[in-house]
Amino acid sequence: MSWNRSLRVGLAIVAISTGACGLKTEAPIVHQQCDNPGVQLAAVLEPYEALQAKGCGEGLHGTGSDCDRLRREIERLAVVCPRHAPILMANAILAYDDRRTADAQQFLDQILAQPQSHPDAAILRARIAIEEGNAAFALRLLPDEIMLVPDHPGLHETYAGALYLVGRLSDAATELTIAGSLGAPRWRIAYHLGLIDEALGRLGGAATLYAEAVAANPGFAAAESRLKALRAGLGTRP
Repeated sequence: MSWNRSLRVGLAIVAISTGACGLKTEAPIVHQQCDNPGVQLAAVLEPYEALQAKGCGEGLHGTGSDCDRLRREIERLAVVCPRHAPILMANAILAYDDRRTADAQQFLDQILAQPQSHPDAAILRARIAIEEGNAAFALRLLPDEIMLVPDHPGLHETYAGALYLVGRLSDAATELTIAGSLGAPRWRIAYHLGLIDEALGRLGGAATLYAEAVAANPGFAAAESRLKALRAGLGTRP
């Protein structure tokens, strides 16, 4: 059984953190100094996200080259503003999406080396470690970040994934319950709690939780698959 490790960290999160929404910026930034880095980042992210929504390079004339140009500009901003956390985060996400995990880790480590809390960076860094089979790293990183930001649902949810992978199922369930109380999507919490019940042999409870996840998020393939398999197995039981 595998923990659901899918990750989609939207660049919109980074754009919001710059505090520069709503800018009218049709052209990429060309500044060579780190002046107003949040504004510079938002000016590139907004058109990039608009192109992403249309499908970069998917049959739209010129879209692929425009996406590449904007991505290069985001990368350039990391050179111009090497300590600006939202810029580093944007580059980490781009590198992660390109499966350049070593580059993503480098950007994330630069963020996490800075003072204050950076929960989104910690979540992505931990999930990369989990995907590489290094749950121990996530188990070291996440509790410290949770101490700084105890009300962040994503931190608790990611921590639950690491706990699950090392067999600490009761602790994982506790973290999922906390994440749910803090606002994590119930369909995702139900699915992961179902994985824990299934691992513990509580198949009826797991089936109920998977059904809840599917009802809350129709088309959730992972939950549908596990539910069908369980129902088939349970149907043969006395």
